Amino acid sequence: MTLNIPASFVASKILQNKNMDYEYAVKYADKDFELRYAIRPIKYKVYANDSIKKAVESNVALRNKTYEANFKSILYTIAGGYDYEFKPFLKSAAQDEFNADWGAITLVELRSEFGKGYRFCMCVALHKDNVADAYYFYLSNQQDSFPANMKPLFHSLRFD
Repeated sequence: MTLNIPASFVASKILQNKNMDYEYAVKYADKDFELRYAIRPIKYKVYANDSIKKAVESNVALRNKTYEANFKSILYTIAGGYDYEFKPFLKSAAQDEFNADWGAITLVELRSEFGKGYRFCMCVALHKDNVADAYYFYLSNQQDSFPANMKPLFHSLRFD
């Protein structure tokens, strides 16, 4: 995967929480708006040993089928037990814009430790067969701030 963050953003501290681990976060220096990235590899290039390789790779076929259910579970967790529907991207858009096999988006109201300090989260999920699931979590206290603030970061993550 490639990550391309515009220069106007600064790294944000990773906050440990029991709801959703993430690997990297950025924010505007002067706005109440943050983006968190979570990557869940399906296969690795290198394994610690053969038994770990066998265990991970035995789940590849399942992981290539459960990405929608995984996204739904993440939404449920970060929303504090509330169900949310998501809107899948057109397959051609997921491919052209992210080199992904599937993608989806939705807005949730945060009611968990993951969202502490923020009220809303625009969630984007991407799936690439045999590679990874990737998630964007845009966080804000103002629902109307998403369109403009998301735009410079929307294509910041892409499968190679």
